[in-house]
Amino acid sequence: MKLFKKKDEEIKDEKVVKKKKHLSKAKKEKIRLQKKEEKRIAKENKVTKERKFDLSPLFGGIGVGIANIIPGVSGGTILVIFNLFEKLMNAISDVFKKETDTRKKSILFILEVLIGAVIGIVAFAKLLGITLAYMEAETIFWFMGLILFSIPVVISNELKGERFNILFFLIGIIIIGVLQYFNMKNPINTVDTAINLKNILVLIGLGVIGGISMIFPGISGSMVMLVLGKYETIRSLIDNVTTFKVNILIQLVVFGIAAVIGIIISAKVLSKVINKYRGKVISLILGFITASALILPLNLSHRIHWTTPKTCSILIAFIFGGIVIYYINKLKNRNS
Repeated sequence: MKLFKKKDEEIKDEKVVKKKKHLSKAKKEKIRLQKKEEKRIAKENKVTKERKFDLSPLFGGIGVGIANIIPGVSGGTILVIFNLFEKLMNAISDVFKKETDTRKKSILFILEVLIGAVIGIVAFAKLLGITLAYMEAETIFWFMGLILFSIPVVISNELKGERFNILFFLIGIIIIGVLQYFNMKNPINTVDTAINLKNILVLIGLGVIGGISMIFPGISGSMVMLVLGKYETIRSLIDNVTTFKVNILIQLVVFGIAAVIGIIISAKVLSKVINKYRGKVISLILGFITASALILPLNLSHRIHWTTPKTCSILIAFIFGGIVIYYINKLKNRNS
């Protein structure tokens, strides 16, 4: 009897052990799935937090502000470098859609870029004024390095699987070359700030063109105004804004409203065109950016004396532009 009882107990123990093993496997699987779910939620929270505290629009805006101080540098080029160009086009377009759930988000994004641009202009105007006065060549070549070294980054970020179109790239280079040619052909600009119908219509046209060129990569607004022979007129209006003369203020308001219209039109058109012809448009923009970087030295007010120290300082400035792009890209990849 004792023997049978012992065997029954052994069988019972084996069943308990098997049940425990089975429960253990189920528990392990449950724990594994739970950990997997926790990791997924943590990842989502991290992405949400990063998006919530994404400062790239602010820094991109600061870059745009700085670029507007440098002769021949396009604010749109800086937006492309910071991977914000298409986002800004879509945001501006989104604000003026009839039915959208993201209008508030788009407005906040645009405001962040604008605030950054104001900070860039106000905070760096004096500093860049000093560097342009005493180290003009080094400052220009730093921007040149910044733009040229960013081209491979722009290709990888913006083409998104589309083929690079060499024809549109060359067209972009030719357009900038033609603009620069006429810019050099028209060094003298007349100033006409009188209020009449003709000047108001001209200012509306200039404002729309200025708004388009203001955000289009590779095309400098100042270059376009110089080509059209109206750079000094616009500069004179801006310089005299603090006089608070009625005729000056009226013309600036007209120009400003027209510029906003130009920005809205270009944003809506570019947003649609990029979505439909991404490869061609990005290739064209890359042509604009490349050519605008290569012609930057032509905007120098003084001829460079290529002594050994000067050559070394210019080369260091150019390479430093590339180093800045490397770390910007590294920081963006770490946050993505």
